[in-house]
Amino acid sequence: MGSWLQAKEKVTQLQLYVQDILSGPNPSNVQVASANSTFTSPTLFGLVAVLDDPVRIEPNPDAEIVGRAQGLFAFASLEEISLHFTFDLVFTGGEYNGSVLNIVGHNPYLHEYRELSVVGGTGFFQLARGIIGVRTVSFNSSTGDAFFQYNITVLHY
Repeated sequence: MGSWLQAKEKVTQLQLYVQDILSGPNPSNVQVASANSTFTSPTLFGLVAVLDDPVRIEPNPDAEIVGRAQGLFAFASLEEISLHFTFDLVFTGGEYNGSVLNIVGHNPYLHEYRELSVVGGTGFFQLARGIIGVRTVSFNSSTGDAFFQYNITVLHY
C-alpha cells in the first residue's frame, strides 16, 4: 500500500507561466491533424495539436524553466474558439522535480479567465485534484506566440 494512506492531505498553490511557441525553428505547439472543413470554420473546429511548452517562473522567455506542459488539444466547438485540453505538467526542476500534474479541461480561449481541472498527479502530487485558473498574459498576433498565467490550487498527499 502507498505511504499516502497514512499521510495528511495537503494544499499547494503555485503560480507558473506556460510559454506557447508557434514561431521559429523549434515550435512547442504543432498541428498534427485537421478535418477537411477546419480552415473554413471560424472556430478552427477539428484541428488537433500536440504541445511541449516550457513552464517558467515568470512570463519572460529568459526566465527559469521548471517544467513542461506536454500533451494534446483539439479545437472542439462549432460555436466559439474553444479547446479541449489533455496534458501533463511535468516538473523538471525545482522543488517538484520529477512530479507530474495531470490536466484535463475546456478552454474557451478568447475568455479573459478560464479554468482547467487537475485530475491526478504523481511524485509530490500523489492523488492530486484541483483547479487551474488560466489567463493570457501576452499574445503576439503575428507569430501566435503567447504566455499564459496558471494559478494552480491542488489538494494532494
